[in-house]
Amino acid sequence: MQIYEKYGKDLFRIAGVDVTLNVSQRKDQIKDFLISHCLDMFDSIACVGGDGTVSEIFNGLVLRECKLRGVDPDDINENLPKPRIPVGIIPGGSTDTIAYCLHGTTDPTTAVLQIIFGDSLGLDLVSVYDEHSLLRLYASVLSYGYLGDVAYHSDQYRWMGPHRYDYSGFKKLVMNKGYQGEIAIHSESTKVEEILCRENCNRCESCKKTCDVDCKWHTVSGKFFMVSGANISCACSRSPKGIAPYSHLGDGMLHLVLVKHTSVFNNIRLLLRLSSGGSTIEDLPFVQTYTAREFCFRAVNAKSKWNCDGEVQQQTNIRAKVRCQLLSVLSRGCPLDTPKKSTCCGF
Repeated sequence: MQIYEKYGKDLFRIAGVDVTLNVSQRKDQIKDFLISHCLDMFDSIACVGGDGTVSEIFNGLVLRECKLRGVDPDDINENLPKPRIPVGIIPGGSTDTIAYCLHGTTDPTTAVLQIIFGDSLGLDLVSVYDEHSLLRLYASVLSYGYLGDVAYHSDQYRWMGPHRYDYSGFKKLVMNKGYQGEIAIHSESTKVEEILCRENCNRCESCKKTCDVDCKWHTVSGKFFMVSGANISCACSRSPKGIAPYSHLGDGMLHLVLVKHTSVFNNIRLLLRLSSGGSTIEDLPFVQTYTAREFCFRAVNAKSKWNCDGEVQQQTNIRAKVRCQLLSVLSRGCPLDTPKKSTCCGF
């Protein structure tokens, strides 16, 4: 509420934008509201919050469209309907990964101006299923192993506030637990093209009508420290390049990042690379990145949890499918940037 009052209220008034304000007071309240209420009077939906709040918005909108059009969201072979109403995102969380990747910054004023200007682009969403039904859709990343464990165990330390993530992250880093798994990847080509997604992205524009292509399945097995299906680069202020620097907003592909289980030293190298502004994790010998339109994961022996846009999913064996440009977001895309020198030691 404070962010809206400080950065948004006056700008919307000056621009002549009529705003109806609702304050969320519980988990999933936003999603439930969007599914059940009439939205015909609104031209767009905007939120102030972190990635979890944004996730509630698009999950609610997609499920609403499924309900209105009689589409079964639990059927992975169904084409999920695209919400008619665009979404604006004003960052107000801890990492704000989605807003950062859309706007190139977590500055609330920039986000408000993007909403006022009204330019939109298509954002891929990924639907996640277990053996029976849709679990949820995500926009940033679905992670198993390290990040899943951190999300799950940090709930035990809520009294620590945001520092609980640092504590749990360090604890799990030192424990260096690995998980056996089998991953089936569906793609026409697993090669990652080193092209950044920026404003007026040609790749995203060309993929808008070419998402239906011939794909093949292949399988990767091993013991992993972390498995992440990144729908966007997942860049943020703490990780300027993100876990998947060449992932695009709307190309119909996710980047599957597989971190092999090795040593604590290599885990530290990974985190240093992620926090570096000049280096990426792509060339680390224990990291493999694949492009995919869909993937399936099956755990062997010990099981972890999935971290889906910051929310813990208890189901281990899952299937994830990219829905090309399913959501319209009020943004012009990340602006072209000036290369920055690395502040890391080069690990």
